Parts: sequence; structure tokens; C-alpha cells
Amino acid sequence: MRVWTIQPVEVLAQLEEERVLYADPAYIPKEFRQPYNWMRAQMGRRLPCYDSHYPWWGWHTPRPDLRQSGHLPHGTQGVRLELEINPIEVLLSDFDAWHGVLNSGYLGLNEEEDEAWYRRFEAAVPNRWSWPPPEPWYSDILTSWERVFDLEALAASEYWQPGPRYIQATFEALRLVDVRKCTPFVAR
Repeated sequence: MRVWTIQPVEVLAQLEEERVLYADPAYIPKEFRQPYNWMRAQMGRRLPCYDSHYPWWGWHTPRPDLRQSGHLPHGTQGVRLELEINPIEVLLSDFDAWHGVLNSGYLGLNEEEDEAWYRRFEAAVPNRWSWPPPEPWYSDILTSWERVFDLEALAASEYWQPGPRYIQATFEALRLVDVRKCTPFVAR
């Protein structure tokens, strides 16, 4: 499976030296620990050879356009690595829907479902911002997050469908042997 990952040049130098790298949890912002741990649990359920390391993040579609900003901090020397990874080692998810997980929100497939769920939730839960919310709301939210992997349902939904689909890829190991192409750039 073709996957692209954007990394600072230092990661490529370390990869060339060590040949295999695992994501360093020290670089994960505190506010993302819970969603990243949820993704790790999903990788454990869905990938047969997963060994519970934090994931590397990449893109399945589209290939990242290096003329755009936002890949790395402005002025950072980076590389876009084109990888060929065994599909059983990659978990694909919808980038836009992933923001529901990052924001600890319910992930409805359509506007009506989303609004109805939030109306019931706000009527039943006095402090909607406390995490985790009480049951059954917490289980509802976690169950809804699994939709990030249902790429067909999200693509078919008018609620999620507008605009291009950005499909992200998570994988456990960054291996030099998987690198097919390396494109250096300076982040805009």
C-alpha cells in the first residue's frame, strides 16, 4: 500500500542510521494522549501483527502537496517519504472524522443524527465538557468513533462528503526498507 509521511529531516537521518523507528511518545502533546491511545487500541484490534507502539501518521490519499503550508512549522527542513507498506500493517481512517475523536465528540453520520444525539446529551448531562461523560453517553461516543474507519459510509454521507476526502494512514514501524522515494522541502 502506498503511504506518504511528512517528517523533519532529522527523522530521515535517524531512520538511515537505525533502519527501523518507532514513534516516540515524548512528542505526543498531552491533549492528544487519550485519542492516540484509543487509536492504538483500534490498531491492536484491527491489525494482526500490531505490537502496541504509538503510531506513525501518514497519508493514503491524496499525496501531500508540498506547495501547501501546515506540514511542519514554517522554515523547517522536511522530507516527504513515499512508503510501500504491507496493507496488513496499515490502518486507514478519515482525517476529517478523526477530529471528532481528537475533540472527544460524538461522530454522527448525518446532521439529523448528530443534532438529535447532542440534544439528548445536553438535556441529560449537566456538564457536557467533563470527560469522560457518564454512561450511556461515553459508550455512545466511543462506538461512534469507530466510524472513522468506515470510509465508504462517510464518503456516501452528504454530511461528510463535501470536498476532497483525506484518508490518513497509521502504522507502527517506519522502516527504511519501505521507503520508495524521498522528497526534501522547506515548510511554508
